[in-house]
Amino acid sequence: MNRRPGIRYTAVGTGRRVLTEQIKLTVTLALTGLVLIGLETTALSRVKIPLFGWQAASPALGLLFSMAVGFLHGEREGGITGLFAGWMADATMGDGMMLCPLLYFLCGYLSGTVGKRRLAHNLPSFMIFSVMGGGLRCLWAVSAAAVKLRGLPPAVWIWTGLVPAWVLTVLFSAAVYGTVKGEQWLLKPKS
Repeated sequence: MNRRPGIRYTAVGTGRRVLTEQIKLTVTLALTGLVLIGLETTALSRVKIPLFGWQAASPALGLLFSMAVGFLHGEREGGITGLFAGWMADATMGDGMMLCPLLYFLCGYLSGTVGKRRLAHNLPSFMIFSVMGGGLRCLWAVSAAAVKLRGLPPAVWIWTGLVPAWVLTVLFSAAVYGTVKGEQWLLKPKS
């Protein structure tokens, strides 16, 4: 079986050492997720792109984070991080539908599964995932709006609200990927 070396596969030594590395990984990912969700819902929630009349939008940092964790650490970590980040996103944005955990879980898990088998682990490959994840988030938002409005939302809302959020998500993917890659390097087991 050809597995990519992650933190749980390269840890050598006693069970205590492996457990310590897992706890460090969990705490680091949880804190980073909280910071990114906090940035998404506060400081970055009203970023304006003065192009084509676009309104303020917010990048999906929690979604990017769960996808980056899945891409770099594995599908299990990506799925668990996706559940956590999706729950935090729903709790802070408060749309009440509780669908973000499912969407973020699927994106984190699939980026881990597909990423380790099909793509090189570099930024351009991750940006492909960010385009797809941002698109799924837009489809989810259109579906949620259609359920609430009992019809399709206006095209102006899609053009001025969702498309800028998608663009910002792709633009911020490099920063989130770099953050998770740096954490992976810092948490690498010392031999």
